[in-house]
Amino acid sequence: MYVEDVIVPLIAIPENAANKFRFLGTGFYIDEKGYLITCRHITDAVNENERLFTYQLGKRRELELKLINRSTQYDISLCKSDPSEVENPWPFFDAPYINIGSDVEVYGYFHEPLGPKELPFRQRYMKGYISGISRETSYPDSYELNFPILFGMSGSPLVCHIPIEGENKRQTGIVGCVYGSRESEVVHYTVISSENYEERVSRIVELGLSYMPKALFSVFEGSGINIRIFS
Repeated sequence: MYVEDVIVPLIAIPENAANKFRFLGTGFYIDEKGYLITCRHITDAVNENERLFTYQLGKRRELELKLINRSTQYDISLCKSDPSEVENPWPFFDAPYINIGSDVEVYGYFHEPLGPKELPFRQRYMKGYISGISRETSYPDSYELNFPILFGMSGSPLVCHIPIEGENKRQTGIVGCVYGSRESEVVHYTVISSENYEERVSRIVELGLSYMPKALFSVFEGSGINIRIFS
């Protein structure tokens, strides 16, 4: 239940229709006071006649979110709800613990409408590694992942487990926030040709994108929040 209380679906509820909502994406709590990180494009998607809520599946309750800060450089928003009651929230990991090749995981919610009586999302778990660091200006301070980020999973934390020196256990922590995917260049595998035709068999590789910890830390500036950084 811990993961379901920390990593939550974000929904928009109309002011005049409390029994209806739109699923927007994912967010995650960073402390027990109710501070939450998600993507800016998710908070921007809330209409004027709607309010933004989280839904903690473990506690089966909705909590309204207020926008605290929105980054101008990154696709990141900081929000706050009533106390999340999350005990021992995961700390953040920063260098030198994380680098290319580090094993990472993503827990989130995938958009999957099944009908009027069913929730339009379900939980999804992805696992892989950091495959590179983006060099494109349109994806600043970002890790590239060897798996795509599916629709609805934007705003999920990028999670890593590192061994604790001298102990037979690992520490779980947050190393980023995923926000989308990009397509790599087309990779040509085979070319079959003759006098009359040419056939090319190709594949486009889709890479997930996650902000580095320093991008997340920037949204805390001026907020007075004391975040836990593992050292």
